[in-house]
Amino acid sequence: MKPKMMIRNYCLVGLGETEDIKEDLIFVSESSPNYVGGKGLLISTFTSTLHIIEIEEFLNMNERSFLIFEMTPGFYSATLKDRRLQEILFGGKIDNSNMFSFKMEENLREFIEDIRGDIINEVGGADDPYAEDMEPPTLDDLLDKINNIGYKNLTEDEVKQLKKYSN
Repeated sequence: MKPKMMIRNYCLVGLGETEDIKEDLIFVSESSPNYVGGKGLLISTFTSTLHIIEIEEFLNMNERSFLIFEMTPGFYSATLKDRRLQEILFGGKIDNSNMFSFKMEENLREFIEDIRGDIINEVGGADDPYAEDMEPPTLDDLLDKINNIGYKNLTEDEVKQLKKYSN
């Protein structure tokens, strides 16, 4: 299964040597970080393919003082009275009002189908040209599976194989 690269949004509050922190952020960011701040204080938003632990390790290695969090939609909010700063850091108003109006069942089904597709591709399935080379499950394997997960949870191929064994 090929890992999917995710770009994450982060917010960092840096304390102390803010110019050094800016240089670090340029190194870990996918694009130009956004900054606001003053003497000894920096607030920055940026995107990165790195996990938060990797950024944390890098900043700790450089002995920086910071607070960092991932800006996951629906799990963070920020409202700054200065609209210019709101625009610089967050691209405008953050609206979480529609974040949880999604259909969980639909998303769960899509997630399961994605995983099923990845597993089939990884171990060989209907779309795999080598799938025909795979040995069919033995009768004992099928009976064990029925005992563990039930007949209704067998795949179509497993049911067909079971019927072949019963003839």
